[in-house]
Amino acid sequence: MDEFYKIVFAFPRMVRDLVRGFLPTPWTDGLDLERLELLPTAYVSDSWHKRYGDRVWKVPYREDTDHPPGAYAVLLLEFQSEVDATMPVRMLVYAGLLMQELLRQRQRGVSDARLPRVIPVVIHRGRKRWTAPLSVTEMMLPGREMEDYQPRMSYLALDEWHFSPHDLPDDNLVSALIALETSEGEALDRAVAALATLLVDPIDAEIRRAFRDWIVSLRPLQPLAQGRWRTAMLTEQKMTLLESVNERLQKWYDELERQANERGMARGLEQGLEQGLEQGLEQGLEQGLEQGLEQGIEQGIARGREQALIEERALLRRMAERRFGNAVADSVAAMLADIDDSEGFAAVGDAIVDCTTSDELMQRLTLSRQTVE
Repeated sequence: MDEFYKIVFAFPRMVRDLVRGFLPTPWTDGLDLERLELLPTAYVSDSWHKRYGDRVWKVPYREDTDHPPGAYAVLLLEFQSEVDATMPVRMLVYAGLLMQELLRQRQRGVSDARLPRVIPVVIHRGRKRWTAPLSVTEMMLPGREMEDYQPRMSYLALDEWHFSPHDLPDDNLVSALIALETSEGEALDRAVAALATLLVDPIDAEIRRAFRDWIVSLRPLQPLAQGRWRTAMLTEQKMTLLESVNERLQKWYDELERQANERGMARGLEQGLEQGLEQGLEQGLEQGLEQGLEQGIEQGIARGREQALIEERALLRRMAERRFGNAVADSVAAMLADIDDSEGFAAVGDAIVDCTTSDELMQRLTLSRQTVE
């Protein structure tokens, strides 16, 4: 699974969300995250031994900072599914080989005033807590003599399974990745839906495809009655996002109906017993059970449908907001208030995905509304 991390962290948007959401602010002040550059991860030592890192990004500083022109930092990423007690030394070696390669480039005419700062980050996806030392100093014998002459490599460890959901920043792809890694059952379904809203823009088609393939490998695919798959929301097909949400809501409907049946049976039994005292136990039980079941199911389904409509409208509004802004989303929400069927929701979803401007979207929705009326 570490290969998947190498794939998604080759996308600038993923790296921007990592830096903005998970790295200490003093480390990232002044970085220009719109000019990220992916660097090679194979380093060759002077003795021609080759070592490979996972992902390395060059991150320039903005021109309005105190850094000299051309200054940049290097983000050094390592992905771990197992705890590695030698990680400080590994990061020290990677950083050293990186510096060595930069010095070689200077000899070939590439000039930089100074070596860049290195931002070393380990992302741990294993369930066990990350217990490896965080610095070379922790691995060395204690003693203050010669302390100034010892290597001092440290790194930041992001331990995915030990993040609280409340600690994860909103609207962040790395947060979505962690939620997918650490969730099960309905929580995993919610994590997939949240990811889909982050990747609704056509510009994110490649990273959406990478996540979709990974989610397929996370859990067995369960075919739906319509022949679609649980991960359909991340495919390129029109409206599969809403269809997948409808599937989740249908599971919710089924649970509501089951609970309603149980409540109806209990209510029916109670009513039947009361009527049985007056009309005969057998007749009262039969009639009361039937009435209780019918009333309980109707009430449960009605409440379930109302909640489903609220969730569908909220999802479509969020899609509109991510593509066209809050004002347009409010207009779309006003139109959604009059829609209570799947075809109407599908038409709005199609328009949000297809249209490239807010004017085109509103014109299409207005025309569709007039046609229905």
